[in-house]
Amino acid sequence: MPSRPKPYSILLFTVVAGGLLSYWGGLLYKGVWQQTDELRPNVGGLARYLLGILLLLGIIWGIAHLSYRLAFRRWLTRRETRFYYGIWLCVLADLLFELLQLRTDREPEFVDENLLVTGVLLAFVLAYGYVADALRTRREQIELVQQKTEAELTALKAQINPHFLFNALNTIYNEAQRVDNENVADMIQQLSGIMRFTLQESKQPLTSIDKELQFLEKYLALQRARLPESSYFRLSAQLDWDGQPAQIPPLLLVPFVENAFQYGISLTQSSYIELEITIENRVMRMQIVNSRTRASTRHGTGTGITNARQRLALMYPNRHELRISQTASSFRVELTINL
Repeated sequence: MPSRPKPYSILLFTVVAGGLLSYWGGLLYKGVWQQTDELRPNVGGLARYLLGILLLLGIIWGIAHLSYRLAFRRWLTRRETRFYYGIWLCVLADLLFELLQLRTDREPEFVDENLLVTGVLLAFVLAYGYVADALRTRREQIELVQQKTEAELTALKAQINPHFLFNALNTIYNEAQRVDNENVADMIQQLSGIMRFTLQESKQPLTSIDKELQFLEKYLALQRARLPESSYFRLSAQLDWDGQPAQIPPLLLVPFVENAFQYGISLTQSSYIELEITIENRVMRMQIVNSRTRASTRHGTGTGITNARQRLALMYPNRHELRISQTASSFRVELTINL
């Protein structure tokens, strides 16, 4: 919850602002309204002048805002399209200059003044874009920190006693080995590895790509073990890594894989999941394709995919590409990250 301003700070602001306005009002009264009728300014003309200034400021602000929304964020933030933004600035500068020329009836003696005003307006438009984008980025970072804090609190509530849980899993694992039940022992070992990664590595901002792939392999092994044998379902997974060291935010990829298992599995109709991940020269490419079954008609909260999008946007700005598409029979996710 954001903290409310303290009463004394509100009172102090009221006193300072009231004193300043009173001082300005006194000067204005002595210098303008106590003059004779001949020297007193035309109130209507002054009002029209002030309204004209406000209208001009509003138009300039509107142009700057539209430039930020339609051109700055669309072109300047991408290296391959930045020259489009330069072209847009040239067009905008020409339009502003021509409007100023019309205002001065294209008199030659006003050309230098119009050029100067055009430069000032263009600098304002450009500065507005940078300031607005910095504020947007700051706001997204604050939201990400809040989400991370909430996730940590949720995980903390679930971690009543992880050491006890790991000891219990080890006890069950030893018992399964004692009765020679290798399948159960292997499932317990995979589950223990997943929980250990979730509880320990997820607290770090980055983890090695090797650990992230090992986590996915354990997750896939558990999914294979829990699903009954069925001729209707097919799972294909290929994880390739060239061995070059790289890091990645932990648990960044699993929401896409979880989504495929949640909506792409059917034991009564033909269904499939195809997962392919390759990391080469520190560039990761992931492709997940799954069938759309009757379970796909259920609409989840979408929190996992939404959070993954936000993490990608903040951790890899202009260094990733995420494409999600679907047809009547399939759902496809394609992700490329420059690690």
